[in-house]
Amino acid sequence: MKRFSLYLSMLCLLLSSDSLLAAQKRSFSAFEYSEGGGSEDMQSSTERPENDIKITLIDDTHDWLSDYLDGVSYNVDGFFVDTFFGDDVIDDDISGSRAKLSFFTRREIGRSVIYNYGINVRLVLPNTDERFSLLVESSDDDDKSDERTVNTTDKIEKVEYSTALRYILKVTENWKISFDNGVRWNIPVDLFSRLRFRRLDYYENFNTRITQKFEWSANNGYEESTRFQINKPLNIDRLMRFETGAKYQLDKGYFEFDYAFTLYHELNRKEVLAYYLRAGGQDHDNMSFNNYGIGFRYRRMVYQDWVFVEVTPELETANHNYYDPTPIIMFRFEALVGN
Repeated sequence: MKRFSLYLSMLCLLLSSDSLLAAQKRSFSAFEYSEGGGSEDMQSSTERPENDIKITLIDDTHDWLSDYLDGVSYNVDGFFVDTFFGDDVIDDDISGSRAKLSFFTRREIGRSVIYNYGINVRLVLPNTDERFSLLVESSDDDDKSDERTVNTTDKIEKVEYSTALRYILKVTENWKISFDNGVRWNIPVDLFSRLRFRRLDYYENFNTRITQKFEWSANNGYEESTRFQINKPLNIDRLMRFETGAKYQLDKGYFEFDYAFTLYHELNRKEVLAYYLRAGGQDHDNMSFNNYGIGFRYRRMVYQDWVFVEVTPELETANHNYYDPTPIIMFRFEALVGN
């Protein structure tokens, strides 16, 4: 009788252990494992890739503006190309019509806030192999694209506009030569002509860019400017840049020059941070520096790949403020339109 009770107890124990193993097997099978091992992280099946938010109205507006730019190019081309132009030409190094719309504010401690907006449009004329283009620029962009990293927080109290026709004289792997002829819509109207030479050179660890410009305008006379830039990548997300420039205006009779050192850091695919140190001066009486600035530029892509916001705080010392440190902050909103 005791032996029968012992067998019955063992049988119940075996049945309960089988049930427990089956329950454990079911609980483990409820989890999904990703393949891999070693230092690879386990990934949950509920993880979803990041998706950019799409706003249909803004996307449609962007597409409409791009199509409109192309359409205007063909309409303007009928006037310019059929009337004035007909040469065999080569391609420009930047293709397609483009536009930049911007709104920005500037605040200097002790002074009122300055609000302004700007526009920069380049309409490539078809049937010219992109050798001719029509430019519409505001004074915050007019002929200052090469100097923007140096003059980041320049004061622009009144935006003025200009229109010009650009002709690409020569484009090679290293050289680009262009000629602009147009008008600045001031009072009185200012006619101008501009010849630009640009050379790019690539070396093993860095590259250089030299820009030489000669300009004549009815209001300001003759002007010459030279800029030299060195770019050196430090790693996959950091770039170091040194640049210097000088400008001479014949009517003024003296040189204006500047230097800048900038470190660019790509935080991620949507954010870039730039730390900079700049200095500017002139040789009016004697060669001297009269303006210094240190700050950073934070720029973020806020919608798709064509809408950006930027904030630039800076600490400036200048002779017009008796070299007292002056905080400056600028906000900029930009939309880049084009294909």
